[in-house]
Formats: sequence, structure tokens, C-alpha cells
Amino acid sequence: MSKTNSRNEDLDDITMTAQELHILSELDSRQYGFLLLNQPENAKKKALVQKAVKYLQLMVVQARRQQKVQNENEPNNCQMKKISIDPKTWVKLGHFHLLLEDYRRALSAYQMFYKTQAENHWQDTTFLYGLGLVYFHFNAFQW
Repeated sequence: MSKTNSRNEDLDDITMTAQELHILSELDSRQYGFLLLNQPENAKKKALVQKAVKYLQLMVVQARRQQKVQNENEPNNCQMKKISIDPKTWVKLGHFHLLLEDYRRALSAYQMFYKTQAENHWQDTTFLYGLGLVYFHFNAFQW
């Protein structure tokens, strides 16, 4: 019970202003190498990106939890309404992890986007660039 309450409180504590959302909307894989979040002058942006990552991860966990509860409540229903997470959420999460230099999580988020957008992934150039940077980090040069 306390875990559920603390997660809901964590989600409620994360509020962002319009200015913060605007800053986050401009961040993607193209800033990798130029925006160094580990530098002291970028401490505020790093805190903002970490806050956004926490929020997006909580949203994903909450959506998966709702899907699990729905599956438990209606196990025999073959045509269940699947709760979906917007594929752009995975890309943004991958970009944020890349900027934080958390390559494993960035790769995981990019792979989730690829899995959900297998037919149209090539149209998102920032995704391809971010994925390429992560592959380069892991010395995985073959597509």
C-alpha cells in the first residue's frame, strides 16, 4: 500500500512549467556532444532532464500496471482494449537518456520505439541519429 501511495505522490510532485516543457521539447539526440549536462553550468538543465525521465518512466510503469490489472480482471476476453504508450514517448526517453549518457537505457528506449514503429521508424531522423550514437558507443556498427 505504501509503495502505491508513494508512486502516486511522486507523480503528483512532478509538475513542469510551460517554459520547462518548451526547453524539454527542444532537446533531442542532435544536442549530444554539444549539450554537456555534466558541466556545472548545465546543472539546471540536467536536473530538468532527470525530472522528465522520472516522469516518463512513472507514466510507462503506470500504463503497464493498468494493462496488467485489466488483464487480470478480464482474462477470458480476447478483444481487450490494449493500453498503448505513444511511440514518441520512447524516442524522447531515449534522447534524454542519451543526453544523460545512460547508453543502456537509451538503447532500451530506442528499441521500444523500433518495436512499436517497425514500419515507419526510418522517417524519424532524430531517432536514427540517437540510435546510431548508442550503437557507436557500444561498437556495434552493423545494423
